[in-house]
Amino acid sequence: MRPDNFTENLHLLCSYSRSISDVCERLAINRQQFHRYLNGQSRPSRRNMLKICNHFGVEEHEVLMDPGSFRDLMAIRRPLEHEADPFGEYVAKLYRINPNNLKAMTPFTGYYHCYYRPIEFPGKIQCSLMRMHRERGFIYVKNIENYASVKHRARRTLKYTGIAFHTGERIFVHEREVNAGQMIWTTLLYPALRDQASVLTGLSLGISSSAARDIACYHVVWEPLGEQINIRETLKSSGLFDVDDPAISEEIRQATVNVNKPGDHGFVGRSWSHF
Repeated sequence: MRPDNFTENLHLLCSYSRSISDVCERLAINRQQFHRYLNGQSRPSRRNMLKICNHFGVEEHEVLMDPGSFRDLMAIRRPLEHEADPFGEYVAKLYRINPNNLKAMTPFTGYYHCYYRPIEFPGKIQCSLMRMHRERGFIYVKNIENYASVKHRARRTLKYTGIAFHTGERIFVHEREVNAGQMIWTTLLYPALRDQASVLTGLSLGISSSAARDIACYHVVWEPLGEQINIRETLKSSGLFDVDDPAISEEIRQATVNVNKPGDHGFVGRSWSHF
């Protein structure tokens, strides 16, 4: 094995990709570090080597082969990166999800408490724990609803995963419950100032967790908690609260009321500045 086998073979793998930047985004590897791999200045750690091999669909012993033999192998078996995702590409084009979109979403990454009034529990406010994070060139969300206080409920937590993106005017969030997959929600939020994370408000439409699987629409409030939190303690402070519980601020209480004001001709979202 020549010392530069990996470097030459990595160049070949990347030639099947859209760009080096795209590879780095998908691998979540620093671009400067990746260029050191390409220049032969350093070798990937065991963890990064595994990520690279899994990304391109090759084995580690293959990426260390003689470059000529490796090129012959790739001529027969193209890397996974070469395979297209027509539906994913269509969705990305439809919503104009691109590097500029990712840049616009970066100030909003982090943890949030998400408040709304579920129809399954009249007189209650649900406070869930949401995380928005950047991974492989997209913004993903993870959401946990805590129902530990509800004794008759079989499942004490509901977990959702999804994706978020910025349209230039509003933030869209699509998420789905990970277990049964029957609860699907779309949330539209008014973005706060782009240079800082602040309270986000909007509307959420989806399928409730009730036995009837009702279609419901709620006013929602996302309260930012920052990039670093004590997850265990924050989950303990999440859950189902009485509307008049002192833990719920008056602003959030008012912002989550699901009743139209006189003169409203539809269910219209309210920006946080209204409260």
